[in-house]
Amino acid sequence: MFVILKQRAKSREYRSERSSAGRVEPSVHEWKGMASLSYPPMPPILSLVVIFILVYLIDTSNACGMQLCYDRWRTAASAADNGLIKPPNGEIPACVAHRTHLVCLIAEEQNCRTNLQYQMTKRGIIHKMKNDKCYAVGDVFNASAVMDKGIIIRPNNLICTFRSKYDKTPIKYQHCGLFGDPHLRTFKDEFQTCKVEGAWSLVQNKYIMIMVTNNPVKDHGAATATSKLTVVIKKNEDCASHDFVTYRARTNYLPGTFENGRSDVGPDKSVAIQVMEPGKHVEIYLRFIDTTIRVRQIGRYFTFAIKMPQEIVEQSLGDDTQQLCVQGCPEQEQINYKKYLAEKRKIMDLNQGDIAMTSERASELCRQSQVVDFYFDSCVFDLMTTGDENFTIAAHQLLEDLTELSPDIVKTQENRTYLNYEEIHPSSGCRLKSNFIPWTCALAVLLCFLFDQRNS
Repeated sequence: MFVILKQRAKSREYRSERSSAGRVEPSVHEWKGMASLSYPPMPPILSLVVIFILVYLIDTSNACGMQLCYDRWRTAASAADNGLIKPPNGEIPACVAHRTHLVCLIAEEQNCRTNLQYQMTKRGIIHKMKNDKCYAVGDVFNASAVMDKGIIIRPNNLICTFRSKYDKTPIKYQHCGLFGDPHLRTFKDEFQTCKVEGAWSLVQNKYIMIMVTNNPVKDHGAATATSKLTVVIKKNEDCASHDFVTYRARTNYLPGTFENGRSDVGPDKSVAIQVMEPGKHVEIYLRFIDTTIRVRQIGRYFTFAIKMPQEIVEQSLGDDTQQLCVQGCPEQEQINYKKYLAEKRKIMDLNQGDIAMTSERASELCRQSQVVDFYFDSCVFDLMTTGDENFTIAAHQLLEDLTELSPDIVKTQENRTYLNYEEIHPSSGCRLKSNFIPWTCALAVLLCFLFDQRNS
């Protein structure tokens, strides 16, 4: 941009010198500051319009409030789990929670219509309602009406409910996710693609230990994916169990209970597992540390997502164990997926290289699965290295899970659905922040406008 401005200034000086010598000054349309580039100055009014549009898009993206709807769903789901919801038309109680979430989102549609994550969340709820055979029209949950009858449903009134040491401030949560070949989002919101074959720890603290085992994807070189996941709730006689409680999932086996055969332990079901979709999706909730764990089986492999209070995460920092969610993958286990995508992007014939799918075809499939940013890049990477289209579903579901667990995550995303080769060039290791590009464009346009005004 500054090179262009400098060239334009030199061009004006050159025309001024020619004019003073009695020569005919060339038209501004004849100026060529760069090869094959010719255009008049941008009209000031157009500059202002462009700036307004960019700022409007940023504001509408950040103004979409999905957290309220998620909180209403969580409250309704808690009431359903405690037997406080009894639909009169034969529906399961979860239908009321789903419908409560959907009605709230529809009410926010004016603010959220252009938000991709909003659309994904809404479609996800509609899909759940269809699977659970819920009615589109029916009861929604009214927390105040239930409380007026003297029934307390707030989780913080139950025994063994997590209470932050910062009583006067909202609880801050952190998230971690693992999916695909495998791709990792750490608690620090760092994005990595790793090899990590064998058994690895995801999270370990005095309350819980989570382990995964990654095995090679058959006939696809160095690609690995998660084939086993183990969750161990440690001894806690007050709020869990006098002994360890273990949940173990492996390929083609996603149980709906812990290994002791129970679906809950502790006072007021302070640790509980809920089957969201038999054989495909379970959710474990530990109320005494307010932690939610989601496990899905897609094809032969698993995805993992966790939401945990920041102060619980910080208790893991002093542990010497390599925890993928905390420290990330060891440097020697990381794969430069940006370099891979940049190097393989021009291969159009599968016989010409070691790819299972072309970049063009993989990008098309990943756009259809409605994934964005890192999840889009990871989806393309997995398809090119394995050719297994189940990985597109894995990327979509993991992004959906993290969005539902924390709708505020959408504020950090660019919603990019294409491979940015400038960003993923082998020499580039940085990740641009979500609003960096729009604001840079707006600033550049403003500078052009001011420069034209000064020299007009």
